[in-house]
Amino acid sequence: MEYRGTWKEIWRQKGEMEGTVEDLYIYDGWEKSKADIRVTADKIIRELDIQPEDRVLEVGCGAGALAQYMECKYIGMDYSMPLVEKHIQFFGNSVIHAEADDIPFKDKYFDKCFCWGVFLYFESLEYARKAVQEIQRVTKQGILIGELPEVSHDEKHLLYQKKMFEGWAIQDAWTPQYKGKRFIVVKKGSLA
Repeated sequence: MEYRGTWKEIWRQKGEMEGTVEDLYIYDGWEKSKADIRVTADKIIRELDIQPEDRVLEVGCGAGALAQYMECKYIGMDYSMPLVEKHIQFFGNSVIHAEADDIPFKDKYFDKCFCWGVFLYFESLEYARKAVQEIQRVTKQGILIGELPEVSHDEKHLLYQKKMFEGWAIQDAWTPQYKGKRFIVVKKGSLA
């Protein structure tokens, strides 16, 4: 199936697609990446040292591909209502419909937050800056933002430069096909 329109429209269309939990790779945009969802989730858990008692927010959670492996006090959020509905249907998680640049939680509500493969779909760098500010505002201890493209195969992807994340630990992409093309940023410790 070919999806058309803005990224928001594409993610709405994906969420409305008929399918099952077996279609998570398509629902959540992993179909071209060749990445292993379980391996990625395990790396996020290790990198942020996510513990069962941690309250964790996933920004851009989609239908729950990564969430299915989170054993913590998990809350997801996504701007695609059909994907939020699929996520709840598939996994029964607490998931809300919200924008990344206006996270509806109080300051320092979450212990940790992650956002994987989402920033490339943002509408502008200004939106991305506001999303980073919001993520930092609601998080106490650790943040991971993954798959930030410096170059991309898709001209619609929003591109980033490492210098935009001064003060963050920067890692190369975990997925072999994206090494040298995408990066991951992490902040740990007290984010007061």
